[in-house]
Amino acid sequence: MRDLLRDTALLVTTLGTGGTTKDADELRNRCRQLIEHFSEALKRRGYPDDVRREALIAQCGLLDETVLRALPAEMRAGWELKPLQVEQFNLHDAGESVFDRLEARMRETPPRVDLLECYAAILGMGFVGRYARESEVKRSALIARLNTQLESLRPSSARPFVIDRAGRRLSDWFYRLSPWAIAGLACVAAMIVWMLWAGALDMQIAYLAPAKGIRP
Repeated sequence: MRDLLRDTALLVTTLGTGGTTKDADELRNRCRQLIEHFSEALKRRGYPDDVRREALIAQCGLLDETVLRALPAEMRAGWELKPLQVEQFNLHDAGESVFDRLEARMRETPPRVDLLECYAAILGMGFVGRYARESEVKRSALIARLNTQLESLRPSSARPFVIDRAGRRLSDWFYRLSPWAIAGLACVAAMIVWMLWAGALDMQIAYLAPAKGIRP
């Protein structure tokens, strides 16, 4: 299920790393598309209604938080009056309900692993919810418990998203990267090599040009 959140992760990352927008309506339409595509993909995979609803509410909560942090102050009020969670589900408490449902799902026997991984992806992308008013320590403790439970339920190689953990070794971090992230790193590395090679070639050409000029 969490692989279906790749486009959501791209938007969240873009906005969270300094991306801005001057058109709140355009951004809302983009978010609606993400929600619609996620909903349709969940249906195609045969997830029951209650699971789809929980996953979509979590997605809406994450998008609302991310957008409100990224929007200019003069545009924020309009989004706060009608966030995505209200528009889609007539809810105004995703910050509470997402964590309530997550904790309930963690207690289930047997647990629904796909949904837990979806929640893990949402938290890994920065969803804070009620912990904005409480304590980041509590949120971190919940993430640690969720990680531990998931590691016991499914091999790490089957989990394409990663929640940051204190003390993670570099090799462990690289091993858990998604194929898309690894491809991106490879492209960056190739670009750096190309730039270094091009710079060296330019220096060599600059050195050869005067030499040709003084040749008898």
